[in-house]
Amino acid sequence: MSSVIRAKSTRKRAASVAGLLVAATLGGAALAAPAYADDVYGHCTGEGVRIRAAASTSSPVVGLCYSDHRLAHRDVSGDGQWDKVYDVTTGAGGWISHRYWSW
Repeated sequence: MSSVIRAKSTRKRAASVAGLLVAATLGGAALAAPAYADDVYGHCTGEGVRIRAAASTSSPVVGLCYSDHRLAHRDVSGDGQWDKVYDVTTGAGGWISHRYWSW
């Protein structure tokens, strides 16, 4: 086998392995979505509601939720103004203002 053909074959094999790794990673991420026995599900009542890293408007935004997104409710802040959620649709987890959460 010539070195040119061998190099093409090696590149094809490397691309195939890389593709499999990406697919496995993405598929694994979808399968690894957190699910707890005591999850209570609801939805976001707004469009483009910010999911934040902490229960504060100054906290970084980690995702956005929309009214068609399914949210798993995880906790409530001490003051009752924030709900900790996991967006099943996008995989983002964090805090949203209580007024945008509905059972």
